[in-house]
Amino acid sequence: MYRKINLVILFLCFFLIIPATVLCAAKDRVKHLTSITGNKEIGYFGLLGSVFFDENKNRVYFTDTTNGRILAFDDDFKYVSKFTGGNALTFPTSIVRDSKGKLFVAEPTKGHVLVIDIARKSIKPIDFSAVPKANHINPGNMAIDSADCLYIVDRANQRIIVFDSNLQFKRQILVKGSHGLMDVKVDARGRIYALSAIDGSICVYDKQGNLVLRFGSRGADKGEFGFPISLAINKKGLIFVVDQHKNQVLVFNNKGLFLFTVSKLGWREGRLHMPSFIHISKAGQIFIVDQGNARISIFE
Repeated sequence: MYRKINLVILFLCFFLIIPATVLCAAKDRVKHLTSITGNKEIGYFGLLGSVFFDENKNRVYFTDTTNGRILAFDDDFKYVSKFTGGNALTFPTSIVRDSKGKLFVAEPTKGHVLVIDIARKSIKPIDFSAVPKANHINPGNMAIDSADCLYIVDRANQRIIVFDSNLQFKRQILVKGSHGLMDVKVDARGRIYALSAIDGSICVYDKQGNLVLRFGSRGADKGEFGFPISLAINKKGLIFVVDQHKNQVLVFNNKGLFLFTVSKLGWREGRLHMPSFIHISKAGQIFIVDQGNARISIFE
């Protein structure tokens, strides 16, 4: 009799307690750290564009799009400065920085990408004249690789335009069979990731631009997307994808296998409302543009 009771207890422990522990461990993989919000001193944020962490200066930069400015915070997430370029910025969205300190800012309403050299007090657009002719270029999100090559999403032509470190046109990558190209990232190995929102697909290319992996689909099931809008890759090769309609981040391994989710819809700290962009620093901190809550949410 007692032996049977012990077996029942062991059964319950294995099938109930252990799975619960595993589930908690999965949720604890990513924790909310803090948020950056506007205030009376620096002004309240409008529509936020993108965010990145400058590893050289330990600065967080992001675009306050509707207010036409770039904001900088230190690694303790304290306000440092703002940049408007003498009102040269009108509707800045994507922003990245190369190893030499040059900022690149996309302004899709004007169809150009600005090169900003603050030290030299220089602001000028990238020359697109060598880019193969197609529809008028509509620059979206951007990425920089370890060689300072610049990758620009051209949403109007479903392609990624690549410039070398001297800002000379290098090549284009046509994202075939996908719709709604939204984001691009380059990992430490030089692999290029292209995210398309309409069909919910992620295409991964090698350094030469050859397609090596494609995964993802739209749907309501676990691991499927509602409306994927941005992605980032951490140092372990995990792929973090922001889903704006599901108000969370879906995480996949480097083979495209779904693993777990981060956060969910909400307005308090650690929750997301209409997230629109993600960046992961080398130290593993995750910066998310929490558009609906007008803040930058930071996880680790």
